[in-house]
Amino acid sequence: MTEPPILLDGARALEYAILDEEAHGIVDGVAIGSEAVSRLVIAENLVEAGVFLMHCNDEWSTVIGESYADAQSARIAAGEAYRGGRIEWIRFRELTPEEAREVETTRAFLREITAEYPPG
Repeated sequence: MTEPPILLDGARALEYAILDEEAHGIVDGVAIGSEAVSRLVIAENLVEAGVFLMHCNDEWSTVIGESYADAQSARIAAGEAYRGGRIEWIRFRELTPEEAREVETTRAFLREITAEYPPG
């Protein structure tokens, strides 16, 4: 699979990148090798404004997730975290009508749950 799922941990994929094998990362002070994280996803937070930068393994499972105000901030953070290779971001394709409905259904559900059970 070359692209991530549309919905990844309750967030909508907007952009993704496959890291070079030489790329080594440091996230929150922890060294991350390509065997643990080989893909990145910038995903829309479906509950509130902002995006997530998701550090994923080769099966698009999230290893680490971070929250940012916007995609540009997430791209900059990824560039600072991973050295040794260039990160080429790929815009996620247009959604089909069925996929767009799935995203909106998920958005409504997550917002309802968050309103009923606020964090904190």
